[in-house]
Amino acid sequence: MGSLSGTRIVRPLMAISLLACAPSAAEAGFIRIWKISEAAAAPVLVVGRVLAVQRGEPVPNGTLPWTPQTSYMTAEIQVLRSCRNSGEPLALDRIQVHFLAYGPIMTQMVNATPLPNISSGDVLVLPLKENPQPFRDAWNLMADSGMDLVMPVRAEIPLSDPAPASARAFLDREIVNVLSRGSPPEVFGVASYLAQQGEDLVGEFAPLLESAVGDDRRRWAEIATSLLAGQGIPQPSVADLLSGKAQQKEWPGRGSFFLAQFALEKLKASPETDALLIATTIADMSAHAWGSANVLLEFADNPLTMEGVRKALRDDINGSSYVASTLVHNGHWSILPEALARALKVADRPDGDPTDLQGAAALLRDYGSDQDLKQLAALVRKYQTQDQKFYNILWQYCTEAGNPREALVLAAVLQDRRIDFDDYRYCDYAVGVLARAAKQDFGAGGKTLKERDDAVSRALAWIASQGLPQ
Repeated sequence: MGSLSGTRIVRPLMAISLLACAPSAAEAGFIRIWKISEAAAAPVLVVGRVLAVQRGEPVPNGTLPWTPQTSYMTAEIQVLRSCRNSGEPLALDRIQVHFLAYGPIMTQMVNATPLPNISSGDVLVLPLKENPQPFRDAWNLMADSGMDLVMPVRAEIPLSDPAPASARAFLDREIVNVLSRGSPPEVFGVASYLAQQGEDLVGEFAPLLESAVGDDRRRWAEIATSLLAGQGIPQPSVADLLSGKAQQKEWPGRGSFFLAQFALEKLKASPETDALLIATTIADMSAHAWGSANVLLEFADNPLTMEGVRKALRDDINGSSYVASTLVHNGHWSILPEALARALKVADRPDGDPTDLQGAAALLRDYGSDQDLKQLAALVRKYQTQDQKFYNILWQYCTEAGNPREALVLAAVLQDRRIDFDDYRYCDYAVGVLARAAKQDFGAGGKTLKERDDAVSRALAWIASQGLPQ
């Protein structure tokens, strides 16, 4: 029997993009993140609504510095506003824009170069190259790849806003328009963009936000919580930001924290402010469940947090399972009954939010009853045949913690001899996952089909020895 030590088959979770922390081979180990200043240098900036997207031919192999399958794409754009470095706005109300996208088999993957995310219905700032024949030819983005190459904004903007004097002012106006007037998903989209900028943004945006927001406490809370939710961890606490204890020198490259601090200072520290921040975060959790969980963890001892999350679970609010999972895994047990009840619903929703599903699966895996686990395993079996894409995500989320309780779910996957990725079958991956969870050596990672079949047989025999159904 081969040794498990140092042998772990890693299967990519194709549906979940971890681009914010994944290296890009095309960028010499680093992801290219486009900055506001670079977007402002584009010859043409268009705020446009994406009316339609058409997939074209595959890009020939060897043409690009990355290897995953990529296609030429064309977006039909309604021009809402524009800015040109030549001075005059674009004299067109419709344009076509070429860009690149992964697929159609894959949409995005870990360690891939980020490509622009352009879908029908989106409203985006598109930085474009100059087009010598704009009435005849399609336009091109200023680059093919990189994170935040396009920026999400909102379609409506007050007619009373003064015309921007520069491309940078044009972009600033779009950002402030979203932060001061946008819906929670719109605000979070811009907050996530600002989180990647890595510079002090307070001096630039504070006076613009003061003018646009005034004394609207609910909007300041929306801005602050979205900016915090858009950042990764670790991060300074709300208490440290409100008290001024958090210093920019301690958080290099995390400038949007201090734009959040500016918004928090408009609210001032008080129990009423805590209540407003809790209520705002819970109301917006469907827009940013991962970030909401981090913010609410700071307020977990406040009864308003538990009451609000419990109600969100009962009301079946998207994102509430992920928030609940974070709180429960950090020792806040009171919401567990409602969390488990909703988790089984989420695990049976192929079209649901993957982040919410991750939280639901973790709750059932780590805290569910034996009956809950049997129901979870039954759902894995159900989607083995009904929806392979959802099955891929579901079984992995149910088995990613190295928990012995995962064996019941893995029993279903061990029966699956279909090819999953490269020349490995689902059952081959399941052997390695079960070995880690059960702390057994089944001989995972065999080179030949016979070696892998033998490992699967040993894993199934161990499952049978535990009295688990197969």
